[in-house]
Amino acid sequence: MEPIKYFDADVIVIGTSIATQTVIGQIKNSGLKILVLEGGDLEQNEFSQSLTFSDERGHYVNHHWGGHWSRVYGGASRIWNGFSAPLEKWDLVGIDGRPTWPMTIDELEKYYRLSAPIMGEDPSIANLTKYNVAQYFVDRPYVIMDPPLSYSDPKLLTNNKNIELRLKHNVIKFTADESGSFINGIWYSVDGDVRFAGVKKNTRIVLGTGGLGNAQILLQPAANRQVPVGNESGLVGKTLMAHPHVPTGEAFVDTTVLKKPTWAQVKYKKWLPAYIIGADYKTKLNLLNASISLSLAADTELSPNEKAVKEFYEKKWGKKLSRQTLYARTEQLPNPENRIEITAEKNAAGLHKLITYCVFGARDMMSIDTTARLMADHFMKNKLGVMTIDNESIYLKIWGWAHPSGVTRFGSNPKDSVCDSNGRVWSYQNLYINGSSLFPTVGYANPTWTIAALGMRLGDHLAKLVKNNA
Repeated sequence: MEPIKYFDADVIVIGTSIATQTVIGQIKNSGLKILVLEGGDLEQNEFSQSLTFSDERGHYVNHHWGGHWSRVYGGASRIWNGFSAPLEKWDLVGIDGRPTWPMTIDELEKYYRLSAPIMGEDPSIANLTKYNVAQYFVDRPYVIMDPPLSYSDPKLLTNNKNIELRLKHNVIKFTADESGSFINGIWYSVDGDVRFAGVKKNTRIVLGTGGLGNAQILLQPAANRQVPVGNESGLVGKTLMAHPHVPTGEAFVDTTVLKKPTWAQVKYKKWLPAYIIGADYKTKLNLLNASISLSLAADTELSPNEKAVKEFYEKKWGKKLSRQTLYARTEQLPNPENRIEITAEKNAAGLHKLITYCVFGARDMMSIDTTARLMADHFMKNKLGVMTIDNESIYLKIWGWAHPSGVTRFGSNPKDSVCDSNGRVWSYQNLYINGSSLFPTVGYANPTWTIAALGMRLGDHLAKLVKNNA
């Protein structure tokens, strides 16, 4: 029998997206020996793209999940731009039976500030975590991530002599010691060739392979045991959440609304105006979190009726109105029926493929409708604009974006979560997760900025552990 080959590292980082780049950034100067395993290559290719195909059911189909799940150095943040915003206290505290986050908004805000430069923005944008909760509608713009965040040059990592990067290393699953308290090995493949390497007891592992990828690895069957390594809670793959997205109508809006500075005195470089309902009103009205943004409508000729409405209110209010499209980005409730599972079939890297189930519920959609109509009333009463609401679009054409969240959620109790407050899988002393799969609730915005904040927080935690054990 051949001796076991071991990965020689203090920290093994799996994936190179923003979920792990931020962790590495906090520990790269700590003297730790870091091994980075990336399933993709420096550029996307047919082999890596084939690995993310799954059986998609519900409101996301036709390679929607996989098409936004980039198995390439740098991950999705290297390729996709978008609109991001911080979570708020209301998202974290378990309103209306939702699960709570195992941290306070103050702690998360600290890391929003630290990670803001990674988003290409000023730390002041972390001010958006707090506002007057009794306010009816809150001006809460998005950060525009354009161009997309980029880590395309691996020399940013490998110029550090303590970091080794191995590309085209697709992690398949973990093995555990007999006590079931430490990860002691990793199955992985290189160009389809399946291999195994041991992991020493004092080596810490950070798993950051995406909102679906993290769960896929923890769902892989294990030899000689009934439960996959990492899914001792039975919750891996459950409560899959994303973001319902939908145009809600059009409006003629006071141009000063589009130009006014935010109440939070944020120093934006690029931003998109948007509004949410204040926390007190969301709670009182039993609404989910929903944001409605304003963007310049397509340059098409107004109908006679539209022209008449615009001219009437411009004359009545004595102000210039701009034609805007209303667009909702919203929260999806956690629901165990929305989930991912594995199939018997394996992909080219040796992982069992996925089935995804994701269906928007009545409250998901009705909160969009209610928020849009309340905003229309608010703008009309305050002479800020006149709006139309597109009922058919909201209820029949709702779609979303591939921001998979919740399938390895963290919490304060191993009975209702997969990981503890630092992202450590409860059953193991050396396995950590970062990414949107940790989110107990999803909020309404692109999760990138929150992922970055949590990554820096985890990096600080690991650095502190090493220092305390020195």
